[in-house]
Amino acid sequence: MAHIHPTSIVDEQAKLASDVEVGPFCVIQGDVTLGAGCKLVSHVHLKGPMLAGENNIFYPQVCMGFSPQSRREDSNIVKGGVQIGKDNIFREGVTIHRASTASPTTVGDDNYMMAYSHLGHDVILGSHNTIANTSLIAGHVTIADHVNIGGTGGVHQFCRVGRLSMISGTMGITRDLPPFVTVHQPVGELSLNLIGLRRSGYNAHIPAIKKAFKILFREHHTNPIAVKLIRESCDNDPLAMELADFVAESKRGIVPSNIRRLNSDDNDPQE
Repeated sequence: MAHIHPTSIVDEQAKLASDVEVGPFCVIQGDVTLGAGCKLVSHVHLKGPMLAGENNIFYPQVCMGFSPQSRREDSNIVKGGVQIGKDNIFREGVTIHRASTASPTTVGDDNYMMAYSHLGHDVILGSHNTIANTSLIAGHVTIADHVNIGGTGGVHQFCRVGRLSMISGTMGITRDLPPFVTVHQPVGELSLNLIGLRRSGYNAHIPAIKKAFKILFREHHTNPIAVKLIRESCDNDPLAMELADFVAESKRGIVPSNIRRLNSDDNDPQE
């Protein structure tokens, strides 16, 4: 039987695995399912519908499952809820809002959301991501896997963030950020996330990715022409093709590059 502190309130609709720990002054409201090994440290408020897998840790003041922050949203109408995978850590004050559609706001596995970071309604967050303190992810954003977002980073609604990309601290993006790319200060300069690529074992792909990056961000092509050139000149390297496909599928456009200082990959600040 789950261990529930006597000061906490757990709805009779809730389904808790036998080893779930619910610390003091928590509220579990409505249809909430918590898998084995989940732990609510204290002062956590979870509102259903919500499904969480195994070994998730919720620190104090985490608040999940409430209605989207939208003037048009009727908070009394529940559509999609929140769905969470396993092995996630949600630090103090993290907020995640339920979906405005039938498909839930979704969090994958092994994510680390630091204090006061936020996922808006209908966000899809992949796995193995690190979202630093007070980062703000607006509604309908899709974030792939192995993404790092620095402190106070921001992502505009409906944007996509490709895998193994990085948004540096205090940066905000209003367009799609392609995979393997870092956007950083000053003034939103772009470079390849070479450190992330190497740590992930992609050394052999770096020459092709560098070539694709140069075509896309340094040669002043339109996106359709850049995609065509990448597909023709990067020897069908799978990571280069992933980059090209991401750009081709973009509806908002991609993050522009400030080329004031970075005129070639040789000047990449992560080299």
